[in-house]
Amino acid sequence: MALIKCKQCGYENPQGTDYCEMCAEPLMQDTHPVAVNVPQPSVPRMSPQQSQRYTVPQVTTPNVNGMEYYVICPESQTKTILPNGNVTRFLCNGCRKEHMVDGFLWRIESRMVERPVTRPQTRPAPIRGNRLYLEEMNTHFRIEIDKEGGTLGRYGKYGADFFQSNNMRTVSGEHCGITFEHNSWVLRHMSRTNQTKYNGMILSSGEPVLLENGKILTLANTVSFIVRID
Repeated sequence: MALIKCKQCGYENPQGTDYCEMCAEPLMQDTHPVAVNVPQPSVPRMSPQQSQRYTVPQVTTPNVNGMEYYVICPESQTKTILPNGNVTRFLCNGCRKEHMVDGFLWRIESRMVERPVTRPQTRPAPIRGNRLYLEEMNTHFRIEIDKEGGTLGRYGKYGADFFQSNNMRTVSGEHCGITFEHNSWVLRHMSRTNQTKYNGMILSSGEPVLLENGKILTLANTVSFIVRID
């Protein structure tokens, strides 16, 4: 058992004694804490190859060879960035649903970028309203298309009187079809004998094309309409 030595007379007193049993001198006990060295576990140093494996990747705007690929939701007008131009399915940031890229309602667009873009898109979105008119470019005669949709032609649901009164024999009886799908207007070529052009592009039979405000629709290289959507 440790003893406390009196500094006055040198008598060794039992531990816990406040006064010397020999001379009654107060015993001064050392209350200062003793520093104890606790061994610390050594941290192994990592090689440059190992440290590179644990680097947190930086998130940037996806782009391939300076191109940015994206899809604009026709319902919410939300822009969803894609990793490349070969994506066939993606999750829309606006409606939070998975969609398949079909080339007309859901189509991949691209633009050149020099650096990652963080600001919102400022390019005005194409007008996709609920009312559709076809305005003949010369006479400005308008053919109104309702949401029920139907065929356009000399004997179709829309424009029959206009085509017959102007003796447009090259326009087929049911030249093309127009429908309202997913809040957008869709055009499909139907004629077997005469062409349908949309903004200068010849359409294949049954090929769906998204109508946009201000574009040009030409039937049988005879009559052209300006697409009006509001």
